[in-house]
Amino acid sequence: MTYDRTDLLRLRSELVDTVHKFGPVLAEGTAEGERARRLPDATVRAIEESRVARLWTARAYGGLEADVRTLSEVVKALSHHCPSTSWVVNNINGSNLLAAKFSQAARDEVFGGGPDTKLASVFAATGTAVRTDGGFLLTGSWPYATGILHDDWAILVARELGPDGQPVGGLSLLVPVSDLTIEDTWRTVGMRATGSHTVVLRDAFVPAHRVISAEAQRGRENTTDTALSPLFRTAAIAAMAVICASVVVGIGQAALAHVVDKAPGRGIAPSRYTSQPGSQTFVSELGRTALTIDAAELHVDRAADVLDEAARAATGLPDTELLRIRGDVGQAVNLVTVALDELMWAHGAAAFAESNPLQQYWRDANTAARHAMLNPRIGRELYGGAFFGLDPVVPSL
Repeated sequence: MTYDRTDLLRLRSELVDTVHKFGPVLAEGTAEGERARRLPDATVRAIEESRVARLWTARAYGGLEADVRTLSEVVKALSHHCPSTSWVVNNINGSNLLAAKFSQAARDEVFGGGPDTKLASVFAATGTAVRTDGGFLLTGSWPYATGILHDDWAILVARELGPDGQPVGGLSLLVPVSDLTIEDTWRTVGMRATGSHTVVLRDAFVPAHRVISAEAQRGRENTTDTALSPLFRTAAIAAMAVICASVVVGIGQAALAHVVDKAPGRGIAPSRYTSQPGSQTFVSELGRTALTIDAAELHVDRAADVLDEAARAATGLPDTELLRIRGDVGQAVNLVTVALDELMWAHGAAAFAESNPLQQYWRDANTAARHAMLNPRIGRELYGGAFFGLDPVVPSL
C-alpha cells in the first residue's frame, strides 16, 4: 500500500500535532539533557509513544513508511521543543532507511522485535574488516554515533583488508549496540544531549548476512525499482542531508518565534524605546531576518519535494539534481546561522543568559550546521560544478 497525497497530508498534520502534544515533556528535559549529555528517559519514552522514530521504517515491521517531506516537517516541529531530540530522531530515521539496503534476513533480525527499533549510523570508514568463516572480524573506533546511548543497532563503515593487509574495498556492517564499547567523548558546546559518543570494537564477528558493500549502501539502483514502495526508492543519502538541514531550519523558526513573543515586553538599550516593536529599525530588521529563515525553509522544502516526486514516479534523479540538493541544504543552514546572529542582536544581551532558550538554539544550530553533509562551501562547489559537468568532490550523493 502506498499513501496518496491526501493521506500523506493527513499523516503529516497528525504527527506535527503529536509532536506539539509531547512538546512540554521534551522541553522539560532539555536542561537535564544538557547536563547529562544524553536524552532523558522521559524524552526517549516520548519518542516511542509519539511514533516519530518510525517514519522511515517499513510498514511490514509496524513502521509508518512516510516520505521525506513528512519527516522534514516533524523534525522542524521537534526542534521547537528540543533540538537534540530532533537531531536524534533525524538520525534514527535516516539509519533505519539505510538498513533497508541489507538482506531480508538482516532486516528481520533488526526490526523483527518491533517498530521502535532504533539505529545509529556512522559514515566515516574508520574501522577495518577481515574476512573469516561465515562473515567478517570488525575492528575500529567510530566517533559521532548520534543517539547511541538509546539505540539497538549501529551501521558502521569499514575498509575490508585482504590477506596482505591492504584495503580491497569498503563495507557497511550492522552491529548490535550490545556488542559495542561506548567511549564518553561527546563534550561539545551544542547538541550536547545527542550523546554522539565514540563506539569501539575489536575483532568482533559480524555474520555475512549483516554485511553489504559500501557501493551497495551508497548506490541508487533502487530508485527505479517499481517492486519497492516510494520510501525505499528514495535517494537515501540526499534524503538524510535534507532532514539534517530541516532540524537546523526548525531551530531558526523556534528562535524567531521566541524573539517575536518577547519583543513587546522588552526595550532597546540604550534608547528610549520601551517596547521593541515601537522601533521601525527593529521591525524592519526582524522582517529581513524572518525572510532569511523563510528562504532557508524554501530550500529544504524544494529538496524534499523533488526527492519525493522522483520516488513516487520511480524515475530516480540525475546527478545534477542531487548536486543542487547539496547546494540547497548547505545554503539553508548557512542562512539560519546568519539569521540566528541577527536574532541574538535583536533580542539583546539577555539572549546569552543560561535561562534563555535563545542561547541554546544558537549553540545547537551552529553545531548541527557544521555536520559534514551540510557544509555550505562544499555544497556551493558541488552545485556550481554541476553547470560544467565537473566530477563531484564527494563519494556519494
